[in-house]
Amino acid sequence: MQNLDSISYLKEEKNRILKLTNSISLSLFLLSLCVEFAYQFVSSSPSLHYSIWVISGLSLITYFLNKRGYNNISRLLLSTMLPILVLFISLYNKSWAIELGILNPVNYFDVRIVLLNAIIIPIVLFSLKEKKWLIPSALPAYLIILLFDPIHNYFGVGYFQAGLLGDDYYFSTNLYTIITLTFFTFVMIFLKHQVLKSDLRQSDENRKVKRYLRELVRLSNSQNINNGKVDEAKMEIIRSVKECLNISRISIWRYDEQKQCISCEFLSENNKIEKSQTTIHLKDYPDYFSAIKENKLVIASDAIVHHATADLADKYLMPNSIRSLMDAPFLVRGKLGGIICCEQQNKVKNWEAIESLFLKALGDFLSYAIIVDERIKQNQLLKLRNNEISQINDNLEVAVAERTKELKEKNEQLVEYAYINSHILRAPVARISGLYHLFQFEKEIDLEGELFNHLNESINELENITLQINRAIEENVTFNRSHISIAPRPNSPTFE
Repeated sequence: MQNLDSISYLKEEKNRILKLTNSISLSLFLLSLCVEFAYQFVSSSPSLHYSIWVISGLSLITYFLNKRGYNNISRLLLSTMLPILVLFISLYNKSWAIELGILNPVNYFDVRIVLLNAIIIPIVLFSLKEKKWLIPSALPAYLIILLFDPIHNYFGVGYFQAGLLGDDYYFSTNLYTIITLTFFTFVMIFLKHQVLKSDLRQSDENRKVKRYLRELVRLSNSQNINNGKVDEAKMEIIRSVKECLNISRISIWRYDEQKQCISCEFLSENNKIEKSQTTIHLKDYPDYFSAIKENKLVIASDAIVHHATADLADKYLMPNSIRSLMDAPFLVRGKLGGIICCEQQNKVKNWEAIESLFLKALGDFLSYAIIVDERIKQNQLLKLRNNEISQINDNLEVAVAERTKELKEKNEQLVEYAYINSHILRAPVARISGLYHLFQFEKEIDLEGELFNHLNESINELENITLQINRAIEENVTFNRSHISIAPRPNSPTFE
C-alpha cells in the first residue's frame, strides 16, 4: 500500500483498510457459498454454479494477496471482479433461460441491485486521495450499470429480445437505477470526505500534541527554568509560544495585589521581544479581573464580544487590532502571580483544547521558575545570616579571649600593686614611723639636724610613689615595681 505510506494522514488508516478489505473478502466468500446453497433448490444452468465458485475463489485470492502485502492489487481485484462476474452470470443465465423459455422481468432488476451494491466496495476501500486506484476500481461497476441494456442487447439477451413486454421499461428501470446510483455515489463520497476531514483533523491534532510534548520536554530541561532565572525563563516561554502556536502577539504580565493591577513585563510583537510599560487596573476592567482571579483560562475567540474581555475592547483590544485572546494565569506562593497572554491580531482564531492545555503547562513552568528563584534567594540569605553568625561567634571568642587576657593582666597588676603597697610603699611609711618614735625620745629637737632631714626625704619619697601609682591607675597602664623611681639617699638609715 505505497500510496498510504506516502500520505502521512492516512498512515493510521492503513490497518483499518487492511482489516476492511479482508472482511469484505471473507464476506463475499461466505455469501457465495450461501447463494450456491440456495440455487441447489431451483432450476439453474451449470455455468451459474461454476461462476459462483469462481467468485468465492477470487474472494479468497484477495485475502491471500493482502497477507503477502499486495494490498493495492487485492483492493483493485476485489472492486472489479464482482461487477464483471455478475455481468457474465447475467448474460449467460439469461441466454440459458431464453432457450428454456423461463425468463421473467425480475431477472433484469435483481442484477442491477447486485451491481449497485458493487459500487460501494471501491469507494469504501480507497481514499479520495488515491484517485489513480479509485477510478479504475469503480469504473467497471459504473459502466456496467449505465450500459446494462446496450450490453445485453449486443449479446442478444435484451429485455425486448427475450420477448418481454413493457412500454416504460427503459424509462423506469434506467431512471430509478440512475437515481439510486447517484444517491449511493454522493452519500459514499460525502461520507468518505467527512472521514478524510476527520483523519486530517486527527492527524493535525496528533502532530500538534507531539510537537507540544517535545517542547514541554525541552523546557523541563531548561537551565533558565531549573536555575530560577525568571526573566530568561519568561523570554524562553514567549519564544516557545510563538513557535508552537504561531500567533501574532504574546505577552507576560505581573499581578500586583496591593495596587490591584497587572503590568506587562515582556511583549513579543513583529518578531521582537521587548519590555513594556502597559498597566491595566481592576477598577477599569472589573469583568476581566474577575475572570483571571479565578485562576482559570480565559479563552475568547471573539474577544470584542466575549463576556470576560469585552470591557477591554475600547482601550486595549481595538487599538492593538486584537481579535482573539487566550490568557493562562500562573501562581506565586499559591496566589495569582500573573498571566501569559496570547493574542491574535486582525482575524478571529478558534483556540483548540490542546493549545489551552499547552499554555497552562507553560504557566506551570513559569510558576516553578519563580519558586526556584525564591528558594535560591532564601538559601543565599540563610547562607549570609550563617556567615554573620559565624563571624559573631568568632568575634565573640576573640573578645572573650581578649577580656580574659585583660582580666589576667589586671589580676597580675593587682598582685603587683599589692607588692608595692606591702613592700615599696611600706618602707617610707616604716621609716617615718621610726623617725617619729625617735623624735619622741629626743629631748632637744634640732629642726636642722639629720633626723628631720631623713623624715623630710621619706615624706617626699612616699609622695612620689603615691603619685606614680595614681598615675598608672588613671592611665590604665601596666605598672610594676621596676617602674617606681626612688631618689637615692646617701647614708640614709634603714627603718624596716
